[in-house]
Amino acid sequence: MAGKLKIAAVGCGGIGFRHQQGHLACPESELVAVCDMDVEKAEKRAKELNIERWYPSIADMLANEECDAVDVVTADHLHFEPVMECLEAGKHVLCEKPLSLSLNEAQQMVAKAEEKGVYLSIDYNRRFAPGYVKAREWFDAGECGRLAYIDMKLSQGGPTHSWKGEYYLLYELQTHAVDLLRWFGGEIMAVCAQMARPRLDAVPEGETACYTSMAISVRFADESADSHESVATLMASWDSDFIHPIERLEICGDKGEIVVDNVLSKATLLRRDDQVVEEYRPSIFRMEQLAFDGTFALRMDAWAKDLVAGREPMPSGRDGLQAMRVIDAIVRSWEEKREVAVPID
Repeated sequence: MAGKLKIAAVGCGGIGFRHQQGHLACPESELVAVCDMDVEKAEKRAKELNIERWYPSIADMLANEECDAVDVVTADHLHFEPVMECLEAGKHVLCEKPLSLSLNEAQQMVAKAEEKGVYLSIDYNRRFAPGYVKAREWFDAGECGRLAYIDMKLSQGGPTHSWKGEYYLLYELQTHAVDLLRWFGGEIMAVCAQMARPRLDAVPEGETACYTSMAISVRFADESADSHESVATLMASWDSDFIHPIERLEICGDKGEIVVDNVLSKATLLRRDDQVVEEYRPSIFRMEQLAFDGTFALRMDAWAKDLVAGREPMPSGRDGLQAMRVIDAIVRSWEEKREVAVPID
């Protein structure tokens, strides 16, 4: 792709603003227009970002703008139609997580991108947080050796109820955790879940109560010739608080362990039979390394660089779809009280 990547943005809410700031900071990108069905929001956002053009509909925007790609950051239950419209128009699309709240819709989105020969990507921005980047470098260098287990906790404050369903915690937050487990452990072949609603008495009458704490066990697919097996656990919750450490990932292998604390705090490498510990800490002089909001710009930059270079941006829409399949299996495991296999393409 010659020159800068011309990007149009759909959705002018808070997360959309973080995406759009990231595009403006990327030297490979040019943000040419913003779109929102609330025209006042679109106009206001364009002025905030010093962009000349804004639109009330995707159809108007695509008819009047030359763009290579579209970034869709609408409400999570409203991803399907704008993503499909942009894919149908032959545009590369970046979609905020989750890909959808519906497995069927996610399948259609991935199929449409393949049909049109364009790239559908998903914003799993944790992959681009500096602590996880360092962990991946160590992991790829073989510092863990052969994987034995991954232990993850992702817990923060959250609602007791939602009209989006009793399993909304999985779609709204834990889709990040599922992606990280797949990124390090490989394909998930089976899951088994336990769920609880410890704040059930706080749910207003008539509202749909959410399961707000979940313990999920995972088996990874065996892709090696030596019948190597590995497992994972995920503690998922909306019952803690944002002032507590919300996240921890531990990867254990036969050569050592890697630990990522609280997304950004630090990453630690502990080699087997070595009392010297290696630790990565973010720089206090680089704000994108110290604040979660900064990870959006890192993800936008990687997406643009991949498209300009003609590479498929990762994580892809297919990663988003596979996370949805894992979530669907977690739900069925809880409802059917058994281990459930995860379909793998």
